[in-house]
Amino acid sequence: MKPKKPHIVFKVALAGLMGGFLAAASVATASDPLNDVKSFSDFAAADLNRVLDGDILGTRGSLMNFPNGLSAQTCFVIPEAAAETARRLQDWDPMPHEALKVFAYQTVGAPCAAADFQTLNLDSSQSAIRWLLGKTLATTADKSDLNLTRAEAQQLARCAKNNPDPQDVSACWVDLLRERVAGFRRKGFDGLLPYEANGTTVSPARQLREMLRDQPAVARQFATLLRQSGLLGDQGTESLTPTLYWTLFEANHRATLSLGASYLLPQGDHYQLLDAQYYVSGKYYAAATLCEIWPIRVDEKSGALVWRGDFVAAPTLAFTKGTDRIVYGAILLQEIKKVDRCFRADLKPER
Repeated sequence: MKPKKPHIVFKVALAGLMGGFLAAASVATASDPLNDVKSFSDFAAADLNRVLDGDILGTRGSLMNFPNGLSAQTCFVIPEAAAETARRLQDWDPMPHEALKVFAYQTVGAPCAAADFQTLNLDSSQSAIRWLLGKTLATTADKSDLNLTRAEAQQLARCAKNNPDPQDVSACWVDLLRERVAGFRRKGFDGLLPYEANGTTVSPARQLREMLRDQPAVARQFATLLRQSGLLGDQGTESLTPTLYWTLFEANHRATLSLGASYLLPQGDHYQLLDAQYYVSGKYYAAATLCEIWPIRVDEKSGALVWRGDFVAAPTLAFTKGTDRIVYGAILLQEIKKVDRCFRADLKPER
């Protein structure tokens, strides 16, 4: 079976820059960020000095023992100060970039209100969105092709049956997503509801945790962030407040709804960021992006060196081995680099 192209779009994304501007880049911190990257990443044998010339370096992540997991890593320079780069990473809106096929993106308030989802609209001529509408209308109390609990499947089926108009079905989804957001605010990752309406029970929190535990060097590097976000570590260790958001985008020609949480942690002179998609309506179970952002000098101006690791848990990966899994990793890396270039294009300096 030929691997399908995973149009997975993560909200935390990085992207393209002018090589000439970066030609004079140099590391200017007490530690050596390039050596730091090599110490925990899959770039140990790479010539990381190439990022100072404007390259976006990328590598497939090492193969996981976790059967559903896949990862990729990138590394590059941004012509903005580390603090500003970190802030923009957490708040970046990918919607203006048509190539990324994002239909809607919005941060949500506390408490989450219906107005936070006002751009969610399944009344569309887009075939990908029509697919999601059709699968929603086909959902029953006993079966769904979407990632739902049994109670959610019952709720969505009842709501959609009584209100089959696409705009009304959109409102049915808003109710469901708001409940998931509220649950995450109350209990974080420990309170995530399972996916069980498709005949199997899958915990998105377990998927995220198992993927990261499968990468011990990365988990150690981000141990404080992962503990303070509540993703790894003992229950009750959460101390960071996330930015929460939702997005509607295309994945393998299918519209996909997701809920995410983004955490930012200052670490001395640099920053760490976690972006976790803790609910996904289909195609994959969950995803996490980790970024570390160091200050450097770019042509005698403040710049930032960014390492990024992406981790995806998907059911189809459990059936891929060897060469097929390597191909999936290469496709994932290609897609992430596309998003990277879009982010960096947004941050390139004014002439």
